[in-house]
Amino acid sequence: MNWTTPQDIRERWIGDDAPTNDELLRALISDAEAVILHEYPAIQARINAATLSQAVVTMVTCRMVTRVLRNPENASYISQTTGPFTQARNLGQTDLWLTSDEEELLAPKKSPGAFSVDMAPHAGAWLGNLILVTGNGYVEGEPRPPHLEIVVEDD
Repeated sequence: MNWTTPQDIRERWIGDDAPTNDELLRALISDAEAVILHEYPAIQARINAATLSQAVVTMVTCRMVTRVLRNPENASYISQTTGPFTQARNLGQTDLWLTSDEEELLAPKKSPGAFSVDMAPHAGAWLGNLILVTGNGYVEGEPRPPHLEIVVEDD
């Protein structure tokens, strides 16, 4: 979709070792944008309708690409011990991914709407223990089969 350029990556890079290979950056950007499009197929329409800023999509794409560039082995765990010489690595996948924060940035905002609260969520459902409500409060009974009818009479 070309929301992000190699220069966007370099502008956000922290440190002196900014990536210089534009072909690699364009390939990673293309892959990251494909992941975003897969997760949010209507994202371009939302950008066009101004319900989502293209700057947010660019920022998320840059984050995804930067994660891969900063960790080319995609090691999720590294342990080093000096004596007696232990070194361990847990290598993950080399894929681009969206963090939950990034998903929240890209997810459409849902407007609050009407809702209802079920005041008796377990009524009519068989959950193992039957809870009977009487005038004295809650009384827990023994497990009953779902076909058994219980009648509670007030004193």
